[in-house]
Amino acid sequence: MRKIAAKVAKRLLKARNSTVIDLADYRQQRQEADALFSEINTTQQNVEAGYDLQHAVYIHAQNLLSVLVDCLQDIPEPALSRFFNAIAEADDDYHPEGPPMSPLTKSYFNCWLLFDLTIGLDKETLATIAIDLSRQLGLDRQMVEAMEKMQQSRMGIYEFMSQRNGRILLKELTQEQIIECVCPAGYQGTHQGELWFARVLPPISDDFDYSVIITTPYVLVNPDKNGWLAYLARTITGKKSKTTAANLEQLMKQGLSPCYWHEYIFEAYLDARNEVIFLTGLPDIQSSRPHATDIKKFAAILPEATPS
Repeated sequence: MRKIAAKVAKRLLKARNSTVIDLADYRQQRQEADALFSEINTTQQNVEAGYDLQHAVYIHAQNLLSVLVDCLQDIPEPALSRFFNAIAEADDDYHPEGPPMSPLTKSYFNCWLLFDLTIGLDKETLATIAIDLSRQLGLDRQMVEAMEKMQQSRMGIYEFMSQRNGRILLKELTQEQIIECVCPAGYQGTHQGELWFARVLPPISDDFDYSVIITTPYVLVNPDKNGWLAYLARTITGKKSKTTAANLEQLMKQGLSPCYWHEYIFEAYLDARNEVIFLTGLPDIQSSRPHATDIKKFAAILPEATPS
C-alpha cells in the first residue's frame, strides 16, 4: 500500500467506527456496480438495444470513486487536503461545466481529478488511494480492475480513420495500432485525418473487442497532423523540465504542469456542439491560441456554443 493510502486506511478504519464518515451512499453504488457484471453474458442483446454495458460499468466505477472521494473529504488527513484544495482551486479557475460556461467538460475534468492529479513521492492519485483501500472497503475484484484501467488511462491525440459496423476507428499519433471504439457522447467524426483529443479506455475484459471514448471529444481543427507531430517532437525530449516531458505518457497524463491541458483547452477554444468541442492552436505557441490573453475572464472571451 502506498504511503498516503496507508495513512488514509488507518484514519478510515477509525472513522468507520464513529459517526465521522457515512459510507451508505458508497455501499449503494457498490451494489449497483457489482450487479452490472452479472450482465456480461447478455452483452450482445444490450448492444443491439442501444445500451453499452461496457460504458455503464466504467461510469459506475467512476461514480463509486466520486462517492468515496466525497467521503474522504471528512477524514482529517493533510495529504487529502492537498488534493481537495488543488481541485477546488482548479474548479474555481476553470468552471468545468462545458460550453457555454467553459470549454472544460465535466467528463474531462472528473477524469483529471481522479486519475491524473498526483500528490506525494509515490505520485498517488485519488483513484490509486481508493484502489489501495479496496480490500478494506470490500470492493469486488472486477470493479477494482475497472478502476485500475481508468487509472492507467490518459488523454491522447488520435487520428480519425473511418467507421466500421457503427464503431469509430482511431489511431494515436506516433502509434500504429488501430483502435475500435464507441463514442457515447455521440460524435462520429467527419473525415479521415481529423484529429481528436480524448481519453480512450481499453476493453474492460476479454468479453469485449472495442474501447470506450469516455470524454466528450475535442476536435483539433488546426494545425494538421504534421503540426502536432512537430509539437510532440520538440516537447518530448527524454527528460522532464519546465518546457519538455520525458515521454508521451507523462506529457498526456500530467502535462508540463498540473493544469497544462486545462489551460490549453480553454485558450484554444473555437466552437462547440453538444457532442463535440473544437479547438485550434498548439500548447507551446501562444499566438496560435485565440484566447491566450486571460484564462480567468470566462464571460468576456468565451463565445456561446453553436446549437447542435
